[in-house]
Amino acid sequence: MIRPNKKVGFILPMPRERSTLRSRRAIALSEGGFTLVELLIATGITVIIVVMLGWMLGSLMSSATHTTQRVDAFRDARAALQMMERDLSNLIRTQWTPDPFSSPTPTPGTAQPLTVPTAYFALDNTLYADPAAGNQQLYALVAARTTGSSGDVCAVGYYCRWDTDQNGSRGRYTLRRFFRALTLSDMQGFGTYAGESVLYTPGLSDPVLAAYVWNLKITMYDSGGAVITQNSYICDPNASTPNPLPAAIEISFNAMSPDAARTVMSISNVSAADWMNAALVPIPSPTPNYQGLILPHTYQFRTRINF
Repeated sequence: MIRPNKKVGFILPMPRERSTLRSRRAIALSEGGFTLVELLIATGITVIIVVMLGWMLGSLMSSATHTTQRVDAFRDARAALQMMERDLSNLIRTQWTPDPFSSPTPTPGTAQPLTVPTAYFALDNTLYADPAAGNQQLYALVAARTTGSSGDVCAVGYYCRWDTDQNGSRGRYTLRRFFRALTLSDMQGFGTYAGESVLYTPGLSDPVLAAYVWNLKITMYDSGGAVITQNSYICDPNASTPNPLPAAIEISFNAMSPDAARTVMSISNVSAADWMNAALVPIPSPTPNYQGLILPHTYQFRTRINF
């Protein structure tokens, strides 16, 4: 439709009632809606935000799980180390109770409770037959605090035992505590000497101090602070050249939380050698089981005990 222009004398086109130039966007906005493109963009942004929030939540949950596992491993390991410290703080340094060489010297002729010469401190890795190399074993005689007899002692020991299921296909290491109460008459019944193989007899019934513990290491130091490098070290007064009691020892081991250990144990082909892979000298190439299942969940604990 056109109309005349009276001022200029020519005819101008009249605008249509609904211009074909009016965009779909204007129509959508006038009707209170969105275009398909806008909806797709908004949906994409929403998906990205949801994925980022899910990733952040998963990361937080993973971190919380990791922290919980560390707390579980730390609790059991700390309790085991405290028991070791308590036991070894009562180590028998002399085979006489009371010591006849102390001052004042007991009255001559007075009967003295006497335990026979013994291996009162033993770093001996042969008393328990470990299927894999690397774990060490520590044994000692400690004073019995719960008895009235001054000659009573206790033989204690710490070692890692390889435990398997009924089929023998799945296994784990546990930290065991050997304990044996010995009266004065028991000690005298050993004869003239009680060696480590007589005093310390670890067995399957030894209680578990901490589950999922392996790579038990004992580092000994002399009075000058130097490391004692002997793999087998027996403080034995019956020896021709007795070894002196170390001035200090450092105890360390690896531990794993129960949740992580159950994942490892669900794999049937994980062996004792896999658990002890990093403990071998020289260190071999990591096994796939150690690298993928054990190492990521391993925590190390240590303590030092001065004698």
